[in-house]
Amino acid sequence: MLDIYQYPDLYDSMHQNYSLDAELISKFSQKNGGPVLELASGTGRLSEIIIDQGLDYTGIDFSKEFIDTAKNKFKQKSNFLLRDMRNFNLDKKFKFIFIGFNSFLHNLTTKDAYKTIECVSKHISDNGVFLLSIFIPDPSFLFRDQNNFYPATDYFSYKSSKCRIMEKNIFEESSSINTLFWNLEVNGIIQPETYTFKQKMYYPHEMDILFESSSLKIKEKLGSYDGSKMNESSSLQIYICEKKS
Repeated sequence: MLDIYQYPDLYDSMHQNYSLDAELISKFSQKNGGPVLELASGTGRLSEIIIDQGLDYTGIDFSKEFIDTAKNKFKQKSNFLLRDMRNFNLDKKFKFIFIGFNSFLHNLTTKDAYKTIECVSKHISDNGVFLLSIFIPDPSFLFRDQNNFYPATDYFSYKSSKCRIMEKNIFEESSSINTLFWNLEVNGIIQPETYTFKQKMYYPHEMDILFESSSLKIKEKLGSYDGSKMNESSSLQIYICEKKS
């Protein structure tokens, strides 16, 4: 089994056409200004938005390969650091902090999720905003036939070939942990190498409880990247938070 977070070139190729969240992140960074902190910043897909706005940007990630790639992309225009979102100290306050694209789901226990939120609280300015974006768990996705491959991405170009990611998953109800297995399909042929990672599913009521016990409070709940309110038909849960007074 391979760790997808050690393969930044493949990861970048997979997400080269993904921009659904870019406008929302851009809106909040423009509104709140800098400094801006991104947790799980990856190879810098969303970093570019902040940097192009001329804002002071810091990105942290747990993957050395991803951090090295981001540093190489943006040179001296920003600050990328190898850090764990559950336990970091930057000695700095930020006006806008965000965790995008389901990265929060790498907190595989409720304790880890709480520690991440508390780290955010320590680094957010008094009038700052925290944005957290994750999907709402979908039983039709979690309880699929474990023996079948399903397309996880659209087609993309990688090493001059037409590729897509095919996936399987195993969901453990007792822990709410979903283990994903990705295989690269190259020109219609599924490759034998398997990349794997885990995510913990958090339901909206669990997020409510989590924030209620933390130093942050929910200011607004969105259900889509278009800014619409969260409701029973939403596929996303996007939390806009601030420090408790």
